[in-house]
Amino acid sequence: MKVLFVLSGYSGLYPYLEKSIQHTFISLGHSIKTINPKINEETIELIESFEPDFVLVFVGYKIQMELLHDLKKKGHLLGIWFTEDPFYIDKSISLAEEFHYIFTIDLGAYEYYKQIFPYKQIIHLPLGTDPSIYFPPKSNNHYFYDLCLVGYPYPERVQLANYLLEQTRHKLILAGPFWRRFIKSGDSERMTVINKWIEPSLVNQVYHSSKIILNSHRSFKFHKNINTLGIENKSINNRTFDIAASGGFQLLSARPDIGAHFDTKNEIITYSTDEDCKNLIHKFLNDGERQRADYSNKAKERALNCHTFSHRIQRMINIIEGRED
Repeated sequence: MKVLFVLSGYSGLYPYLEKSIQHTFISLGHSIKTINPKINEETIELIESFEPDFVLVFVGYKIQMELLHDLKKKGHLLGIWFTEDPFYIDKSISLAEEFHYIFTIDLGAYEYYKQIFPYKQIIHLPLGTDPSIYFPPKSNNHYFYDLCLVGYPYPERVQLANYLLEQTRHKLILAGPFWRRFIKSGDSERMTVINKWIEPSLVNQVYHSSKIILNSHRSFKFHKNINTLGIENKSINNRTFDIAASGGFQLLSARPDIGAHFDTKNEIITYSTDEDCKNLIHKFLNDGERQRADYSNKAKERALNCHTFSHRIQRMINIIEGRED
């Protein structure tokens, strides 16, 4: 299959995701060309000479409508992979009508699309993990931190971090932009802050240096979201798969679809409140190293066997080629 991949146009994590997707299509034996989301003469010439069988638009919020309409006019099969659902679902809805296939990472968004677009192909397709980026340490682990929390300081994460700093004496590392604006504690001896976005390879190292990785989800009610319908996010984030692939032990804020991806009795532990999280931390830090290793090893195997980009792209291809509903 010849695939035209329309890049998101965003920086930060997106180029890494896009590179993983490109390499996966190639590894599965497909031909792929990439273009930016803006139209120009070079783009038009590439499309006409390549004659793609399928056009995959990633995120889509920056695509020029002129480019999209040109692709439609030429009769190309179009799919879009929404990776910010439901947090920016207002933008997603305004684009979805233009596509034959709508892939979304979130179960809540999927359920809503099924209601308003019953005549379209709607697929719940989470992002995968890239084992060439997220992998276990090659030698025995040396932990520098009890806990780590990587990501943007959404209110739920800030609340959890401050709560744990106040209620425990554990060593904590926080990584992500703007954390110093929100964190209360000045106890530098047990708290490390990397106050910026860090690339995936460094994230993998932070995971390796931490006994427990906290994976707190953002809320669909966050004031900067563009989600006027209030569609609830029901899916685990892609960080869940990355942490598992890295061999890390994570405590995950519960989401409705966790059971569809991992066994919560043997692979991943979820928590419901900050206090619940604190109690689980206490349990798994005190005489819990063997238990942590058991969970993390099983989660890693699940991620590598079921949740890589190879699994996601192969499923996408199967759907497009009519081998899967």
